[in-house]
Amino acid sequence: MNINPISSYNMNQVQSQKTKVEEKSFEETFKKAQENKDEEKLMDVCRQFEAVFVNMLLKNMRNTIQTDSFIQKSHGREIFEGMLDEQLSEEVAKGEGMGLAKQMYAQLSKYSKNSHEE
Repeated sequence: MNINPISSYNMNQVQSQKTKVEEKSFEETFKKAQENKDEEKLMDVCRQFEAVFVNMLLKNMRNTIQTDSFIQKSHGREIFEGMLDEQLSEEVAKGEGMGLAKQMYAQLSKYSKNSHEE
């Protein structure tokens, strides 16, 4: 009997915890950028959000692929694909991306400026 210490249940728990940490980090960084009126930091936060969004898109698109392929799905492959999706999403967000970060920045910077003027 082969016992695998990394089950898909454990991987889902790790991903869930990681998402919670990223959300908290995103909120904290956004608040600091808003308080300090740091536009560069605000743009970084918007890019981080876009990376998380793109990662979710890639992950959900990958789930639509049929599993009865030539190469069998294994835990190692799932880990690799997850890491690949994460890296791809970060690279997409670094460049022009999908434009989500720019749109968010435009909206949030207006909100930030308006809230400090009052």
